[in-house]
Amino acid sequence: MQLSATGVRWLLGAIAVTLTVVEFSQFMLGRSLDHLTFLGIHVGAAAAVTFLICGWRERHGPDQPVSLPNLLLALAALASAGYFALQGPRVTERIAGVDPVFSLDIVFGILLILVLLEACRRIAGIVLTVIAVIFIVYILLGPYLPGGLAHRGLSLMRFIDLQVLSTQGIFGTPISASAHMVFYFVMVGAFLERSGAGRLFVDLAYCLTGRAWGGAGKASVISSSLFGTVSGSAVANVLMTGVVTIPLMKRSGLKPSMAAAIEATASTGGQLAPPIMGAAAFILADIVGVSYASVAVAAIMPAFLYYLSLYAVVDCQARRGGLGPDPSLPVAESLAGLRARWHLIPPLFLMIYLLMSHYSLMMTGGITVLAIVAVSWMRTATRMNVKTIFDAIVTAARTTVDVAIPSAVAGIIVGTLVETGMALTMQRWLLNIAGNSLMISLVGAMLLAIVFGMGMPTAAAYLVSAILVAPALQELGVPALAAHLFVFYFAILSMVTPPVALAAYAAAGISRSNLWTTGWIAFALAIPGFLIPYAFVFDQGILLQGETLHIARVLVTATIGVLGLSAATGGYAFGPLNWPLRLALFCFSPLLIDPRHFTDLVGLGGIAVIIGYQIWRYKRSGRPKPFAAPTQS
Repeated sequence: MQLSATGVRWLLGAIAVTLTVVEFSQFMLGRSLDHLTFLGIHVGAAAAVTFLICGWRERHGPDQPVSLPNLLLALAALASAGYFALQGPRVTERIAGVDPVFSLDIVFGILLILVLLEACRRIAGIVLTVIAVIFIVYILLGPYLPGGLAHRGLSLMRFIDLQVLSTQGIFGTPISASAHMVFYFVMVGAFLERSGAGRLFVDLAYCLTGRAWGGAGKASVISSSLFGTVSGSAVANVLMTGVVTIPLMKRSGLKPSMAAAIEATASTGGQLAPPIMGAAAFILADIVGVSYASVAVAAIMPAFLYYLSLYAVVDCQARRGGLGPDPSLPVAESLAGLRARWHLIPPLFLMIYLLMSHYSLMMTGGITVLAIVAVSWMRTATRMNVKTIFDAIVTAARTTVDVAIPSAVAGIIVGTLVETGMALTMQRWLLNIAGNSLMISLVGAMLLAIVFGMGMPTAAAYLVSAILVAPALQELGVPALAAHLFVFYFAILSMVTPPVALAAYAAAGISRSNLWTTGWIAFALAIPGFLIPYAFVFDQGILLQGETLHIARVLVTATIGVLGLSAATGGYAFGPLNWPLRLALFCFSPLLIDPRHFTDLVGLGGIAVIIGYQIWRYKRSGRPKPFAAPTQS
């Protein structure tokens, strides 16, 4: 037996519409639900949708039937989460660890944990699922463990009390951020995609760069950065824009592995770029205790430096390889598309204004969605009818599971870390290993964040890092926002860090290039991005904090340093660079990213000598000017 494709569409639609009404309850109904009721519906809907769109091994297509076991799992998810949603008023008034835990609490609690673990395996993979199981075993068997691993442990009743009847476990900070923050911008992204704004970004990129050196690669950088600000997922970004940009880059002369690496690195940076960034950024704001607008403002310059470095690397690669302007790029077609969809841009500026004006995220998301629907009616090609709006709502529900399920499972891990004291133990261990050295601690934090991010969604990787690593950096004097942004950046950059570079592997699948080669090239392209977090830890000027003149100096020197690293990576600066000069640039450029005056002077002097030598060498050789386009045959 199975549920037909039509039945799946109707059930998905019903769940998606219900979830949307609940999420916008205060906006649409004028009142908000109890906290646990709200989160219970969010978790239940996400788990149910998971079993309807994911089989035992892979995701279904949009019109595939669902087997009876998967349908039963979806109903079990709705039943278990629905039970705790109905307990909202009771849980609001009860005292954890004091008030009784009922038998039905234990039954539905175990059922909810089991369905979440299976949903996590399907959505996020086996790594996060196994880690969660290990932590569950650890918290239940604490008294029986050897040596320093032993702790007082929890009974099954106390475990259920912690995980599903309080805000310290499944219904804790991670899922709260997913429900109260991330969902609204997932909805905005779904409506933008359905209205045609995704294609608008690609058209805009080709209009800007189509006649430049390495125009196809630069268009990939720009379009992926624009689309990444609303998609919030590196892999989704690759799959949405890469199908257009990668074939054009290959046709323009770039090797398949390089084309895939450029797309992967650009798509990964979308989670670093305001105004929306990735889901983890909303969780970061909640953990640090600052407004999301503050996080977005602090991320402006690091994101700019990241994309500037990638754009410059593409330019250097194109000039070194002689990939001049490509007349075959669809600039005229993109210009026509831009004229047809330009009216979809104002809602994005409206959203930015609402964010910066400190409107609630629910209000910002709701108004932006209404604005997208309204402006879509200006042109027939983009007009959103009832069916398109319904499809956007279902798309948002399908996309929400990528954040909600890992966040709920991460809540199990976080609750265990806090309850057993393991989080504090790990922080002390990191500080002892580093000998209270900030630089060694930063390197250790970077490695841990990257390891946590291998095979795990960014939000889950950041959460584990935020609990285990960021507090240790704060103890060494790093401000809270800078410490959390540091691990946040490296959790994201794990997407292009071998051996598990998920964004690079997704791009390699499109370009049909070697996975390993693509991963290492993407890692090389992202090297300047690996240094930017160190810069804002040592000086928060890059986060736009401090006096204006100091901020300006730090940004100028960091920009020069990033461009120097890009020239070294791309092998070109006023002409091809030999390996000794590239290594010299690799040594001098990071000194400018370090904000201290002495390192700035040394770095500037070294780069000036190298650039001066390059210009002299070109004039002496009598070769063509390095910025002249090649003659088209």
